[in-house]
Amino acid sequence: MNGTTWHLLTTKDHTPAENMAIDEAVATFVARGELKPTLRFYSWAPHAISVGRFQRATRDLDRARLKTNDIPVVRRLTGGRAVLHADELTYSVILPETMPSLPTNVIESYRLLTEGVRRGYQSLGVPAEFSVPLTDADREALRKPKSAVCFDAASYYELAVDGRKIAGSAQVRHQGAVLQHGSIPLSIDDDVLFDCFSMEADEKARAKERFSGKAVALNETLGRTIAFDEVAAAFTDGFRDAFDLTFEPLVFTDTQQETIRQLVLKYESDDWSWKR
Repeated sequence: MNGTTWHLLTTKDHTPAENMAIDEAVATFVARGELKPTLRFYSWAPHAISVGRFQRATRDLDRARLKTNDIPVVRRLTGGRAVLHADELTYSVILPETMPSLPTNVIESYRLLTEGVRRGYQSLGVPAEFSVPLTDADREALRKPKSAVCFDAASYYELAVDGRKIAGSAQVRHQGAVLQHGSIPLSIDDDVLFDCFSMEADEKARAKERFSGKAVALNETLGRTIAFDEVAAAFTDGFRDAFDLTFEPLVFTDTQQETIRQLVLKYESDDWSWKR
């Protein structure tokens, strides 16, 4: 893995379906050997909620409130719980599953790839470190989460600052590729976030209170407003430093663009997003 050339791709303000389609398509192209390993940064327009591959969206989300807030839903290839993608940078890193030095163990490969994210935070002056659940209570919280919200608890090798989760990531092995993507919130609107979930009022109030002590955004940590491009540059440096990489731009062929367009139709469909 170290000392190689990767593709670098930045796609700002794409729709939820486009964002998920590009991640899946790049995973397919990388697995086939059509593309080099790829680091991607992207943002969302409109803002959206993504749900985990096996999450029960019909149970966890309030469709009426989503419509009121004008927030669409898209289902990810990766597992985990729901994420509100609003004022954030989202990253994805996609590698062939057979890449030398990439651990076959999911948790260890997650830790390895998240090192690039950790160093990106470090380059911004944010002392993010790996969170490892050590107590029985922490491990039980992972096994039986208190809410359907991703940032409600840190998993193995998530990144945290002073015990508060600062990044939410997930990984999947897909047809010969490893896809890891994650949310780097610049700010968090927890009122909008929790308004989209099916909870009783008292349950929602308790969840919001708990959430504020367990999650933190980059602007709050830095004490200033930071722009997408500055974060993307820092995380590029983080991955370059972690794995001694060089980067070259990624330009899709016409055939690859058609594959992406076909996948967009999948991710736009209610059957995909609301099937559970």
